Amino acid sequence: MKRVIILALAALVLLPAPADAGLFKKKKKAAKTEAAAKPAEKKEKRPAPKEGLFNVQKHKDDYYFQIADSLLGRPFLCTTRFVSTPVNLGVYGGELVSSHVLYFEKRGEQVLLRVLAYDATADSTDQIHRALEASTENPIVATFKVDKESGDSLHRHHTSIKVTDFLKGDNVITAFGEQTKERFKVAALKAEQSYIDSVSTYPINTEVKTVKTYAARSGSQGQTNLASALTGQATFRLNTSFVLLPKEPMRPRYFDERVGYFTESHREFSDRQQQVRRRSMATRWRLEPKSAEDVERMKRGELVEPKKPIVYYIDPATPKQWRKYLIMGVNDWNAAFEQAGWKNAIRAEEWPENADSLGMSLEDARYSVIRYLASPISNAYGPHVSDPRSGEIIETHIGWYHNVMQLIHDWYMTQAGAVDDRTHRMRFDEDLMGQLIRFVSSHEVGHTLGLRHNMGASSATPVDSLRNKAWVEANGHTASIMDYARFNYVAQPEDKIGAEGIFPRINTYDKWAIEWGYKYFPEVTAPILYTGGEYVSEADQERLLLNKMTVANLAKSRRYWFGGEGYDNDPRAQTEDLGDDAVKASNYGIKNLKRIIGNLPEWVREEGDLGENLSQMYNSVVGQMRRYVGHVGRNIGGVYHNYKSVEEPGDVYVPEEKDRVQRAMKWLDEQVLTEPKWLIDVPYIQRLTSEPQAFIRPLADQAVSSLCSASTFNNIVRYSYASNAYQPADYTNDVVRLLFSDSKSGRWRRYVQAKAVGTLIEAWNSGSSVEARPYVTHALQLIQQRVRQAGGDAATRAHFKDIELRIRKTFEK
Repeated sequence: MKRVIILALAALVLLPAPADAGLFKKKKKAAKTEAAAKPAEKKEKRPAPKEGLFNVQKHKDDYYFQIADSLLGRPFLCTTRFVSTPVNLGVYGGELVSSHVLYFEKRGEQVLLRVLAYDATADSTDQIHRALEASTENPIVATFKVDKESGDSLHRHHTSIKVTDFLKGDNVITAFGEQTKERFKVAALKAEQSYIDSVSTYPINTEVKTVKTYAARSGSQGQTNLASALTGQATFRLNTSFVLLPKEPMRPRYFDERVGYFTESHREFSDRQQQVRRRSMATRWRLEPKSAEDVERMKRGELVEPKKPIVYYIDPATPKQWRKYLIMGVNDWNAAFEQAGWKNAIRAEEWPENADSLGMSLEDARYSVIRYLASPISNAYGPHVSDPRSGEIIETHIGWYHNVMQLIHDWYMTQAGAVDDRTHRMRFDEDLMGQLIRFVSSHEVGHTLGLRHNMGASSATPVDSLRNKAWVEANGHTASIMDYARFNYVAQPEDKIGAEGIFPRINTYDKWAIEWGYKYFPEVTAPILYTGGEYVSEADQERLLLNKMTVANLAKSRRYWFGGEGYDNDPRAQTEDLGDDAVKASNYGIKNLKRIIGNLPEWVREEGDLGENLSQMYNSVVGQMRRYVGHVGRNIGGVYHNYKSVEEPGDVYVPEEKDRVQRAMKWLDEQVLTEPKWLIDVPYIQRLTSEPQAFIRPLADQAVSSLCSASTFNNIVRYSYASNAYQPADYTNDVVRLLFSDSKSGRWRRYVQAKAVGTLIEAWNSGSSVEARPYVTHALQLIQQRVRQAGGDAATRAHFKDIELRIRKTFEK
């Protein structure tokens, strides 16, 4: 009986009263009816994608790339540039952040993004190709899940991926690497203050604008970013360009050290080779004839227009008065391209006013732009981005800092002030400044065409020719605008030389270099069979044709010579120098500086100026004198370096002759070791400093280093094998005699001698080679003997006692 009661109670708990039960059943039935009547809720349909390189689909806050199957595995260039930057950071909108060659790879339900590490190649038909693949695993920089809900049936041959996090995230492709973060003193990306601004897509490129905010690195020292200092974070606006690279790479042009081009390089593997070589390819734009008819015209020696000319746009931020001069600097290169067989090959245009409606962006990698940067930096630079497979230049953004005008103003007043009356003011007239801008524009454009500096070009001009009005106005003072041979400082007022003989221009070497890089060879169309059954590629056929041209030109004139960037101790390849004789050219330069230095107060006078103008230009004059000291000093321990093919006679390395070294030593003694009082004996010197000698001591430091440094002694010993070279023992005796001559004394001479001893002690302690160290030892011993025996006034005796003590302590270590 109890059991029944318990179950009944349970029923009362679990079930509603009978009347309520009927009502519950009716409600449930009604709900089922309503559910049957209401259709299932549909997901929101995504909008149709915008078609382009990658079809781009935006849904709510997310972005999707639809990648055509045909693009999987295809390389594309990815560049990220600044659009705008924090205040006072030292980088500016338009400058490059990073550049990579990427490709997408599909793996099941994933899409991988890899960086193409293009350092080695092999033909896919060779067996060694398999070995190369096994040692070339390209890094994966991002992974995406295949998106199956794109809802776009029109693009069945595409793979859709969500790219939101990748585009706005912190990675080396669309943001900063660790080194860049360290440079900017920033730490983690702040996702809440970062977003995708826009994504635009075009037939061969997709452009992404993002805003990214970073936290300032905690405890960072020396932080210069004003915004970070005030807020603890820095915001950047960036543009990332994805540009499809050509399916068929441009035919490479193999680099020749006798013609200065930037390069891309890789190791080349082949089943048929017996040693592995690194192939270097000149970087250059792809210029091709439009048609077969044009090819025939080229064969007849006629000029033809390229299928796709090289076009530069002028940043609309550029002040209007300077735009035409920047354009002239670009268009001046057409003369060089004509020598290569092309007409209208290169041009510059102003950025269209309706660029936005045309879908044009300054950061778009399809457009090469001279970007005008609001910066106090006195400089400009000409970079380019190229295809690593072939060296084909894809795009360039020249960086043109606003304050480059100060640099060229000071150069021109200091180097041409004695021969050009237009320089006698702090503010040049518009035409003069415009012509200066034009020359710098041409130089930077040369870099973007693939050309390196040619610091040796000016040495092909005899110094006497620099004073010959007819010759220098017809031929220019340097054979290349790619040299740092700014203006003709050798010309004297009585020579009456005009601007044509003072300004640099696109000249003999430049035209030859463009011909070497851009000449089209219509006769080279396919690999040819060579003796022994080996095929010679089109690129190697071109290399052999160009070698014959190079040999012929170098035999004809030194104006075709490429001297490099001046890093190999060749005294002919220096920055800022002129002519074939540094001593003679510098003497003329000093004569002009002496004319200029006395006139500076009048030339730079501006009402209310507190001495800034005079200080700026006086320092420029002293800086020019330092250049002359450097030019002459490089002749001590120098060696000529001439790249030669087997067809060219003569030695590659030729040490500097003893006579030229002795002339350089004598010049340093007369112009620097003997106090150059003309630099400080000016009426206004005490308006600039309380210690005039402080201005000229760097000249002594420079001269002493040329004479006494470890590298100088090392080179004197290294090159002593030549019959007419300076022998180390003779050089040691002569340099000590020069520095410690009995006939010269005084405060300046004491400074020079103390500096010389310090430099020799430094060379003895470290830096001098095993072979050179005995000569450094001997030099110190000779000095020790001289100062022990020397007399003089109290200051001189104290000075010599100090030198003797320093040398003795050095030897006692």
